[in-house]
Amino acid sequence: MIISITILPNLTYSAILKESAGLLITAMGGVMMSQATVYRSMSAFYGFAIIGDILSFLAGYYLALLFQPTIELDIFSFLSVFVGIPVLVTILSFYVGWYYKKKVVEYHAPEWDFKPVQMTIEDAKKFPREYNRKYSRLVANSNFWYFFVPVLLIILMSTLPLYAFYEDASLSGYISLLNAVCLTLLFSITLFGTFRAISNSASADFNLPLIREAVKLAEIQSKVIGVCNVRVVLDKAVEGELAIYDNPRVVIRIEGLVNEAYIESWSEDLRAITRVLGRLYEKDGNPQVVWWWFSTDRIFRKFIHPDEEGYYVKHPITSKIKHLGVKDISSVTENAVVLIIKEYLKTRGETDELLGILKNLQVENH
Repeated sequence: MIISITILPNLTYSAILKESAGLLITAMGGVMMSQATVYRSMSAFYGFAIIGDILSFLAGYYLALLFQPTIELDIFSFLSVFVGIPVLVTILSFYVGWYYKKKVVEYHAPEWDFKPVQMTIEDAKKFPREYNRKYSRLVANSNFWYFFVPVLLIILMSTLPLYAFYEDASLSGYISLLNAVCLTLLFSITLFGTFRAISNSASADFNLPLIREAVKLAEIQSKVIGVCNVRVVLDKAVEGELAIYDNPRVVIRIEGLVNEAYIESWSEDLRAITRVLGRLYEKDGNPQVVWWWFSTDRIFRKFIHPDEEGYYVKHPITSKIKHLGVKDISSVTENAVVLIIKEYLKTRGETDELLGILKNLQVENH
């Protein structure tokens, strides 16, 4: 039996009570990650997995040995053993995986305080796998293969004996072993796949937002002329040893204006851009200038501090596309780069590097 104690954040608890409760949780098989979460022991789950694998192998081997059709086909016995048993094993392992995922953690959400963190494109690609592995008990990490492979195994287990019976009798000697292996795989994949895919009380906070969209956006924007220091940015909140992330987007700098300006972009769909913010910082008495582009507007709107109304501006790069859309990532980014550069050259002086970028983008400075 697994026993766990829930500790709610409460400023009236003394340090001694908190430490004592933490020691008691550890002694009873739980692991207190922070005030917010208590992990329950996984010993029973792994024990069930080992015993289930052994029983699945034995059942698959000996039942196939007894009921494999050789002289005549008993359709009732065949369906019961080669279809019914796999389906029952799938249902049982799914339930156990679902049950343990729901019960493996006690979670009481703290007040998360988010701060932005930056990653390179390569680090952002690796991050989801590492994060989901670290917080496997808290996240719902679904995968197509978790559901496709069990179906494939059930089909394979029900068709192999029929193929051996009707087409190739030489396979008959291997059916029991193949059935045992398939049933064991069916049990394990369903059990662990369900455990990984099912959500629990902590999953809503700990599930990662879709970072791949931001990564793909960053890869496309990194190829735009004049762009440098491309980073994938997420808002991160930390509580003890726990961390959650939200709001993925891309921040890029402009060559020659690394400390003067930046462009921030968001994507809600793969290979799409939905919002762009361009910002030129205040300098030497010149006010801050901001440009916003929304996929619903398709035109940049310019704001010169302290004006909050703004006004629409024409795209500085001539294009056959009259209204840039969500798939025009490079064009939207190029226009944002040019808008910032031209504003800088107009109000803060010219540099050869910035003029070179405009020339490479085939834009005149006027």
